[in-house]
Amino acid sequence: MIELKEKSTNAHLVIVKSSKGSIEYDNEEFISLTLSAGAAVKGITYVDLRKFVRRSLIGKGKIKEIKDEVDLNCADLIVFNYSLSASQERNLEQYFKIRVIDRTRLILDIFAQRARTNTGKLQVELAQLTHLSTRLIRGWTHLERQKGGIGLRGPGETQLETDRRLIQDRIKSIKSKLQKIRTQRQTTRKSRNKVMKNVALVGYTNAGKTTLFNTLCGANAMAEDKLFATLDPLFRPINLPKNRKAILSDTVGFIKELPSELIEAFLSTLEEVSNADVLIHVLDVSDRFMFENKKSVNEVLSTIGADKIPVINVYNKIDLMKEKINLINDANNIQISAQDGLGIENLLHSISKKIKPEPITALIRININQSKERALIYSQSSVIQENMIDNNLLEMTVEIDIKSLKKMKKYINIDVVESKLQVLEQKLKKNQE
Repeated sequence: MIELKEKSTNAHLVIVKSSKGSIEYDNEEFISLTLSAGAAVKGITYVDLRKFVRRSLIGKGKIKEIKDEVDLNCADLIVFNYSLSASQERNLEQYFKIRVIDRTRLILDIFAQRARTNTGKLQVELAQLTHLSTRLIRGWTHLERQKGGIGLRGPGETQLETDRRLIQDRIKSIKSKLQKIRTQRQTTRKSRNKVMKNVALVGYTNAGKTTLFNTLCGANAMAEDKLFATLDPLFRPINLPKNRKAILSDTVGFIKELPSELIEAFLSTLEEVSNADVLIHVLDVSDRFMFENKKSVNEVLSTIGADKIPVINVYNKIDLMKEKINLINDANNIQISAQDGLGIENLLHSISKKIKPEPITALIRININQSKERALIYSQSSVIQENMIDNNLLEMTVEIDIKSLKKMKKYINIDVVESKLQVLEQKLKKNQE
């Protein structure tokens, strides 16, 4: 793993201009990524090539120019904004005599620095090993020599083959562990969704998702002004209008062209997004590349199969704008300030309208000894209030959708004293008569 967080890391950036997208937008993001990794930017070389060189990506003239700047600024790391093949990376390191990485490895290192939980560390390690498994050609001669080793390798197996086999074994082990975590999360999510609907926060990294999460839930999750501050999903209940409740989840931020290794490794985390009932897409209005960021997030949502879920576009950080922005402000597009609490009530009403089916309030009575029925009511509904009527009778005010209430009445012995369902059924009978 490349450790960029050391104070001594001085990076020289090589920006290969591309005809795709906004060059200025790509460049600023690339510089921000480098700074987020903990490196100091000592110099930047812009490369405008009509044709790429297979061996080293860039020509000898540019290599000499970069070499002179690197020596002058005492840089110990070169970062390309363009994806490098394993052989290009190796050849460039031989030319420059210092480490050379590309954008993908830079993002992987940032994720490695941000990982705090065991699950997060496993996901990052899987992404790193998957990326490394195709790059075991570093030019070191010891990898090419055959070495004997009792119980370590087969006859004639080279060190390179051994390293590749060990990496594959480790990848297999991590995938097995993550699959267990994924199964556990699926079970927990299934149980959680029986009680309340799931609302997921999505958005470009550093758009203010965690700050909004804290505001809506009264939580104190770490919210920092840096890229990828949140890696592991967070869950908290939120109170909605009309006594409704939902579960809000905060997940990893997205970025343009998120490496495929990260999408695969963080599948169990991203499933919280793809299985949500409503998505809140947080956008930073103070970022002049807001619409480009929105497009990048939508591309990731499409990749993980979450592009059909109802979305509320939330334009955050309006407190930073000197003048009012001219944006649509309706149930699907809401302007807020997560920091100051502006527009939060409108957002809560919009979330409540998006969640379907709308629940009803029912008053249920059961015997005090009906522990199984009571447990089922808690698992299938949101219990607002619970009171003892007398020594033998328990009265529960619950929030539940009509379908679940009908099913519960059919299979367990409960007494529904009062609910909007009864009123609806009476109206239906009158209309039929």
